[in-house]
Amino acid sequence: MRRALLSLLAAAWLAVVPAVARAGPTGLTFIPTTDTVPWRQVNAILQNANTAIDGSDAFFHDFQPDTQLEMGLPYRLEGGVDVEPANPPNDYRPNFNLKWRAVEESSWVPAAALGVSNLGPGFTPTGFLILDKTLNYDAIQYQKFRAHHRNIRLHGIRLHAGFAQVGEFSRAMVGIDAELSDHFVLWADWISGASNDLSLAGVVVIDSKNSGWIALLRQNDENRVSGILFNFTHTFDW
Repeated sequence: MRRALLSLLAAAWLAVVPAVARAGPTGLTFIPTTDTVPWRQVNAILQNANTAIDGSDAFFHDFQPDTQLEMGLPYRLEGGVDVEPANPPNDYRPNFNLKWRAVEESSWVPAAALGVSNLGPGFTPTGFLILDKTLNYDAIQYQKFRAHHRNIRLHGIRLHAGFAQVGEFSRAMVGIDAELSDHFVLWADWISGASNDLSLAGVVVIDSKNSGWIALLRQNDENRVSGILFNFTHTFDW
């Protein structure tokens, strides 16, 4: 009875208190998540477009920057632009993306988002639908109310699943992320298709405005680590 009452109070508390915005990416290495940049914030991102780790095309011989902007828009929308090689290593062009968080997560219902990406000349337009579910959602919601008194915060583990339509090809997407502490997150994701990858990444949340991650990649048609990806994200308020 006491726990049920506290759960009810927690729900009321969360209904009237806004969530704290946290800096960081709104996707995993390759797949999107249902996270969106909060309204009146912008993520500026720099990562390497060339992920090869050996040969003459290795990233440390031929670094190709991939610059990105993600802007929080009203109504749980996020818009962005990437400037990257359309025909690597040259021919840098912009491509645009838009994501809408259509469904908020609850005890039994996963969060859902849909969107489009790679909208630009020289790129293959992509549409996607992604679902996220926090495994310990109820415990976190319950603890948020108690943490107001006890200063204790649980860390979430989320599963992600969805699909992408890349031109004429349909691709499955799955992922998992685990918030191991306030400053470290571990995630993995995968997209089907021989030329796509499985990734494992470690994320360091430096502070409320800065984060970075490194991901090891294994292409689906190879049996070795085939690439590495570096990312740094800074969040601006406006």
